[in-house]
Amino acid sequence: MELCLITDKTEFAAEAEKVGIERIMLDLERTGKRKRQMGRDLFISDHIVASVPRMRAVLGKARLVVRVNPLSHKSCEEIDAVIEAGADFMMLPYFHSVDEVRGFRSLVAARAKTILLVETKSAVEILPTLVKERLGDEVHIGLNDLRISLGNRTIFDPLCNGMIERLSALLRGEKIPFGVGGIARLSHDRLPINPEHVLAEQVRLEAGIGWLGRSFREDMENRRRPGELACEVELIRKAINKWESAPEEALAANRKILREEVAGWEAAISA
Repeated sequence: MELCLITDKTEFAAEAEKVGIERIMLDLERTGKRKRQMGRDLFISDHIVASVPRMRAVLGKARLVVRVNPLSHKSCEEIDAVIEAGADFMMLPYFHSVDEVRGFRSLVAARAKTILLVETKSAVEILPTLVKERLGDEVHIGLNDLRISLGNRTIFDPLCNGMIERLSALLRGEKIPFGVGGIARLSHDRLPINPEHVLAEQVRLEAGIGWLGRSFREDMENRRRPGELACEVELIRKAINKWESAPEEALAANRKILREEVAGWEAAISA
């Protein structure tokens, strides 16, 4: 599994590359995001296009991913600027139609790899068509906005109700690399859902890309201890190796535990 860290801090990114993180992401998406996520305490990025060449300059082997804004009349200028600055991957967020994705693909024009961020009900519904037409080099299933679009109580509902299972099978069948949700710091043992149980489910689904979650940014971008990032990455790598070699029964048992944890959390929320 390739790991991806979202940051615009070049020093943090350079350290991430040194400890084996394969991807660094800059997040330019802001259009419409604050309104649809209002009151949910979610991450709104302040990254800017000018960060792209600065980040490119400090990275060696790590690949640079840039999430742009949803498709609009401004997309051509934004996409051109990001590609010219050295992005390896362009990510399209919050789309609803096949035509939007076709338009995005046309603007990128094979100058970078494309990642489709599936985070709306309509994006889920059109994914078979997107896959059939090979309109994205990769797919990431974003659980925060998908929860809002579907009206779920928690971000983990699609992991537990079979939706992600079906989407993952579709993507595996077409050999399209994909990721699902994020990976929290495994040292955080007081979360309502055990982060290793979520990671094990991602391994079971054969997700090939893992986004390091907001706890990495909020806790470590500006005030991490020496060696802290390396320790956290080592914990994740060990857990991935453990679950990749685990028998099917152990993975199935983990899925059962994850579903029980989510059900318990939902009951606590409703109480």
